[in-house]
Amino acid sequence: MHWQDNSYLVGVMMVRYSLTYQQPHRHFISFEAVFPVHGDFLELQLPAWRPGRYELGNFAKNLRGVRATSPDGEVLPIQKLSKDRWRIETGGQDYVRWNYEYYAAEINAGSTFLSQDLVYVNPVNCFFYDPSADNGYEISLNLPMDYCLVTSLRTEGRDVLLASSFDELADSPFMASQDIVTWEYESNNVPFFIHIWGKTLPEKERMLKEFRAFTDVHFQIFDTIPCDQYHFMFLFPDIPVRHGVEHQKSTVIAMGPSAGILEENRYNELLGISCHELFHTWNVKYIRPAEMKPYDFTRENYAATGYVYEGVTTYYGDLLLWRSGVFSDTQFFAILASTIRQHLDNEGRFNLSVADSSWDTWLDGYVPGVPWRKVSIYNEGALLTFICDIGIMKATDMQRSLDDVMKLLYNDKGIIESGYTARDYQLAMEKVAGISFVDLFANCFHGTADYLPYLKEALQWLGLELNFVTDTDLWHSKLGIRYSKDAGGNIVVEGVMPGCPADRAGLWKGDIITKVNGAAPDTNSLPDQFHIEWQSYGVDRKAEIKTDGRTYYDIPGIQPLSDQRSFQFWKFRQK
Repeated sequence: MHWQDNSYLVGVMMVRYSLTYQQPHRHFISFEAVFPVHGDFLELQLPAWRPGRYELGNFAKNLRGVRATSPDGEVLPIQKLSKDRWRIETGGQDYVRWNYEYYAAEINAGSTFLSQDLVYVNPVNCFFYDPSADNGYEISLNLPMDYCLVTSLRTEGRDVLLASSFDELADSPFMASQDIVTWEYESNNVPFFIHIWGKTLPEKERMLKEFRAFTDVHFQIFDTIPCDQYHFMFLFPDIPVRHGVEHQKSTVIAMGPSAGILEENRYNELLGISCHELFHTWNVKYIRPAEMKPYDFTRENYAATGYVYEGVTTYYGDLLLWRSGVFSDTQFFAILASTIRQHLDNEGRFNLSVADSSWDTWLDGYVPGVPWRKVSIYNEGALLTFICDIGIMKATDMQRSLDDVMKLLYNDKGIIESGYTARDYQLAMEKVAGISFVDLFANCFHGTADYLPYLKEALQWLGLELNFVTDTDLWHSKLGIRYSKDAGGNIVVEGVMPGCPADRAGLWKGDIITKVNGAAPDTNSLPDQFHIEWQSYGVDRKAEIKTDGRTYYDIPGIQPLSDQRSFQFWKFRQK
């Protein structure tokens, strides 16, 4: 399963790590590293973030017991320079021993986790590196004899891992357990492995068939993959989680509770995440923005092109499941309509462009944040990718598509070496299409123009139309609020549409509606005029509300313009 050629390490100064643990229920992993030294000081850095999530990670908060010693055991002075960087006075030693514990109590696709039956490590969370040297790494694991080790790293013996650099190590998660099941398939003569940890397994033959199908379609675009083998690592814990992270030679996908994977909707979500993360192997792990070439693990890596590395990937993650036949027309229409709905329901689209929102992922990209402030690089980027894909096909009489743009970027040695810019992406699109995209980039990618006319035009050219139906939830459609319910049955306002009756009455996000016409609120009905009482930051408030005859949060749907699909639609479907 793993590569055994260690010749790539010849001449590389090694950092030697060992990982041990004693009481796994406490979730502490003990790390010991031996770093080579050149001088009177050694500075060691723990990454400040991890690729795939564009925000600071603060992994250093999980450390305890940090200390440095000489080869003969003498304690060496250390100074903390920042939240995640240390300086060691080496005293002229050739090597320094670096010890610490890492608290591994969170299980998701980007975390590190230790329990009585699983060791799961994302090295970018918990391994140090010397910023002044490009060291190789040797990692010795002390695993139970009945544990199976899964990794894309090279191995030596049963439980020694090898990495040629910190970049390779940081991008290579590994997991070990006695409860891992491994399946294998092949696409384009490349082996693909599916490793599953969890109590519940998907249906094997179906999963292998569908994964092979969507993998094959990736190769129709790129011809090759920038690795010799690829590993899907699945964590199916018995807690709620839905998360995937891409790596150059693997992906980790966590979904739970475990039993939910047998439900059709959850299994389809698994397919969507898996196809998305595989596409990342080309788009972001290989075709990478200039701002992240190379990754700087010490600070934010600001980039405006999230609409490429996440938006294009989101689009293709769904599109390739459709093109491979894994998803039906109906499923693809539903996904596209849902993406449009998320776009229209977010008033932040009038405030911050997708390019500026990409920059600000480092600020609040993964939480709702301030109402109406920003948009999603995943969602908005996917819609703009769709618009551009159709625009290219229309301009070239269906001879070319965004596939050709991605292939052009993939084969451009200069872009692969130095990374692409927003300008590079636009120029590649214009080269393939033979038309200008200046206005679209200025208005929609880097501006806040309305996407809807572009979307309708693209759909109409495919022989499709965008229709809207009224949301059957009256509190959504007539009052203009999104809500949840607390334990007492009160309505908690989650969002308010600008200018809606709720907004005009003074209701806002976080307010708790306690009464309607003197009684407990009933979300199954809503009179056209009523008295409402609520609490806002502990203050009791009340108002009269009258609906205005408008509807809010209308639900989009996509249908053919006629009973027959258009020629363009079928070409788009087959590509």
